Amino acid sequence: MVLEGRLADGLGRGAAFTKLDWVRCRLMDTVGIDPFPGTLNLTLDDDSNLARWRQWQDMPGHSLEPPDTGFCRARCYPVQVMGHIPAAVLLPEVADYPRNKVELVAALPIRRHLALAPAAQLSVELCRPLAVKAVLFDLDGTLVDSVEAYIQVAQVAAAPFGLQVTEEQVRTALANGSSFWRGAVPKDRSDVDAVVKAIAAQAYREWPRILQEHSRLFEGIMQTLDALRSLGIKLGIVSGARQEVLELLRPDRILDRFDAVVLGPDVPTRKPDPEGILKCLGMLNVTPAAALYVGDAPIDIMASRAAGVYAVGVLTGAGDSASLSSQYPDRLISSHMNLPAIVEAA
Repeated sequence: MVLEGRLADGLGRGAAFTKLDWVRCRLMDTVGIDPFPGTLNLTLDDDSNLARWRQWQDMPGHSLEPPDTGFCRARCYPVQVMGHIPAAVLLPEVADYPRNKVELVAALPIRRHLALAPAAQLSVELCRPLAVKAVLFDLDGTLVDSVEAYIQVAQVAAAPFGLQVTEEQVRTALANGSSFWRGAVPKDRSDVDAVVKAIAAQAYREWPRILQEHSRLFEGIMQTLDALRSLGIKLGIVSGARQEVLELLRPDRILDRFDAVVLGPDVPTRKPDPEGILKCLGMLNVTPAAALYVGDAPIDIMASRAAGVYAVGVLTGAGDSASLSSQYPDRLISSHMNLPAIVEAA
């Protein structure tokens, strides 16, 4: 289900439309796309592509319902542009919509990102369910709502040293796997390494308490896991977290639903190294080509690519739609609850 079209100029109305709150929210909820302002327009020039486009239009897609009659209804379809950039095709439900026009939205500015020339040819592939035997999950930001806990522990640990760690620094560190403290300690200090080590030790001591006080499971985890298990799909956890976080999964026997767990102390290298994912797959006796890893940060997508598994980015943690898109996941979802709809048993 691939369309090939020629880049064309639009009417200049796409930016205003994609900035509307109801449009942004609906696109993020359904296809994980927080749209870069504007749409990318393609023209279909041949009968075969026009025929495929008519086939697409016969599919239900995801409905974009306007809040009032001042806007038209529309549908959207999750796609991959040029085989790797997550995007969505928008189809306004208006009688006079051109039959050879395709409008795209993405979190990345595709024209600039790909350095496209005028009238460049683009391919757009409709996303289909991912056939897998195993689904592996990150923990923080994916199953566990713990970003606030990381912000708290960073600030509590740094305060005795007269230092501040901002929310932005924490989110950036979580997204790329770097140290919270390196950005907070001035580089011109003669004792940078000693201070970083001391702050890290303080955070290690405070973490179990703060984790319990400021973290929780995302709503609906049990239902998502049971839906996947009902398909015969094996479940695993691969995370750089410590053992304490598993206590959050013990109520309602959530942890018992997983067939394998690999945490930070279980492997010598951390993400984006694929070792944790590969170790978990070995425990499950599943090949990378038949597995999927879902995580909230760009390093999760990078680790998935290095391991050779499908990569799904979820918008509930450190990464946003654009930063996740930049690592070319196979799909973006707004919540773990969207996962059963995009997978099928291999």
